[in-house]
Amino acid sequence: MAEPGRIAFCDFEKREEMTPDQVAEVFTKVAGTYDETWKARHYKDHVYVAEAVADFYPGDRASVQVLDVGAGTGMLAEELWGKGFRLIDGLDPSHGMKVEASKKGVYTNYYTEFMDGKRLDCFATDAYDCLVVAAAFNTGFIPCAALPEMTRLVKPDGLICFGIPDSRFTEVKDYVDRLAPLMELMEEQGVWELVDTKYCHDFYDNANPGNIFRYVVKASDIDAAKFIDRLGPVG
Repeated sequence: MAEPGRIAFCDFEKREEMTPDQVAEVFTKVAGTYDETWKARHYKDHVYVAEAVADFYPGDRASVQVLDVGAGTGMLAEELWGKGFRLIDGLDPSHGMKVEASKKGVYTNYYTEFMDGKRLDCFATDAYDCLVVAAAFNTGFIPCAALPEMTRLVKPDGLICFGIPDSRFTEVKDYVDRLAPLMELMEEQGVWELVDTKYCHDFYDNANPGNIFRYVVKASDIDAAKFIDRLGPVG
């Protein structure tokens, strides 16, 4: 019989019933085989995000301070490292993921914290030039409420880049009729500005289309509640 943790790793709906700590533990249990699992499924989200970030920084990348949210085992950071980025911090609530990521030597610091919308006091406002996310917009991971906190951590004119499969907008309860409107509201209110989106037809399993979003931060220190309170109810 398959372990409950592995079932929850593969079945997103199982995670709807879990607490954040339980979700983090699921990923600690599968950390040792995480890279192998996703490589077998032809995972490409991290590749596309890294390409989009590198395109935004055509010059000296070694001095760009990057925060990798939902860092996992460091698959995205490896891609960024290969493109010349050297100042990369990771953030992920799973201790097991941190252990695996530390073996790769691509992070300056790795914080075992949740990006759940609460203010992260371990980070100063405008701490980073760039914030990236790959494969973490999903059930039990990054909630809508986290977006304002993400912008707080990035300097004005800095970049936030992430990938989201199309299906997440209609299948993840927290995102349905909430995530896209929030992204648009934050642009309307001058928090960030959409640079572009890039359509990709194969985020994983040689299928699962979605988009890579690139936003430039315009106002980092904002009143997060002003935006979160405008969201409709989950579900």
